[in-house]
Amino acid sequence: MENKELNKMGVKPILPLLLSMSLPIVFSMFIQSLYNMVDSYFVSLISEKAFRAVSLSFPIQQIIISCGVGIGVGVNSFCSRKLGEGKFKEANYGVINSLIIVCFTAILFFIFGVFFTRPIFKLFTSDIEVYEMGIVYLSIVCIFSFTCLLQISQEKTIQSTGRMIVPMISQLAGSILNIILDPILIFGYFGFPAMGIKGAAVATIFGQSVGGFICIIYLIFNNSEIRLNFKEFKYNHHITKAILNVGFPATLMQSITAFLTMALNRVLMPISEVAVSVLGVYYKIQTFVFLPTYGITQAILPVIGYNYGARKKSRIDETLKIGSLMALVLMVIGTLVFQIFPSKLMSIFNPTPEMLEIGTIALKIISISFIPATITVVSATFFQALGKGNYSLFVSVLRQFAIILPVAKLMSYIGLNYVWTAYPIAETIAAIVCIILGKKLYKEKISIIP
Repeated sequence: MENKELNKMGVKPILPLLLSMSLPIVFSMFIQSLYNMVDSYFVSLISEKAFRAVSLSFPIQQIIISCGVGIGVGVNSFCSRKLGEGKFKEANYGVINSLIIVCFTAILFFIFGVFFTRPIFKLFTSDIEVYEMGIVYLSIVCIFSFTCLLQISQEKTIQSTGRMIVPMISQLAGSILNIILDPILIFGYFGFPAMGIKGAAVATIFGQSVGGFICIIYLIFNNSEIRLNFKEFKYNHHITKAILNVGFPATLMQSITAFLTMALNRVLMPISEVAVSVLGVYYKIQTFVFLPTYGITQAILPVIGYNYGARKKSRIDETLKIGSLMALVLMVIGTLVFQIFPSKLMSIFNPTPEMLEIGTIALKIISISFIPATITVVSATFFQALGKGNYSLFVSVLRQFAIILPVAKLMSYIGLNYVWTAYPIAETIAAIVCIILGKKLYKEKISIIP
């Protein structure tokens, strides 16, 4: 018999269901966005070079996060479908196998942190001080990547059961601890040594450790649908493959932003090095728009997956409709804020007059892409919920690399301000493709449900 939490995904009215599931995630995503801003602020107080070192580390750090998200999306999709089918033991095995993937991935990043951070940084800076600080920061983040991978993946595992409060607590606890530890470890308050940029990295690891610990303890002792029991450990190649079929494309999809950032930096650098800094500021600020939107889609994913497994077509339709509207509202609000207050947003980072001028124009142009991005973000979640991670990957490559990069390069020959138009152009084309693929998948998978 289904328990109350699972049953709500099959019977509770969709709007209250999505609100109850998404609001905790949206709130925790907001805290995560705030943490990103505060963390960057404290690092900038060390020096401009310290901020640059962390900024150059960001793409690799984003790849680690992307791996955690990919594993989490894979196990979320797998578990929600199995729970909807009533196959609880298979869902349990899915969690165990996801932890194996986490450990293997962490080993790869450990090796990277020990042997490859120096060669990587040599590609991006000739400044010795930036180089040395970057090595310190990135090495710590990579060597202890297990904490990040564990926290993110297991938050999404718990979300697959319809419970959103525990992942929110995990996010809150980790982010708040990180915010508290940042100034203490960076500047040496309360008797702690001043560790500088190393302190920022250590604070991050501690925060992620606490968040991951909360999730694991909950899965072992409190969760009734999926319970970690290592005595019943059973590696299953087919389950691992099912997780990776959705998770690996999701990882690549998330990682594209990191590669895009590096590539766009190469496009912008010959025009204006200040524009490179503006791009970095944009990616910090836009998290306040996109992370809460991703919070809504994280609520949509298990609901669609569960009802697809339970063969409830009308609830899938309603989830898509209401979830899309909720995401659109956030994107519209984000667009308005970027259009009305671009200079105030830039001022958070104490910009030079040139940086403020370039950034004000950039934020206005780029934010035009937010509304069509609603279609691509929700569509990617729909594809993942039905086990079509390859569709999500295709769309993400299209919008975040295949279109935006050549358009940006072409526009760079006209002028800097035209480079920013690559964002709305790419999102609009990708949205059209999503509509076409979505209709095709809906006809194949959903329309046939009686």
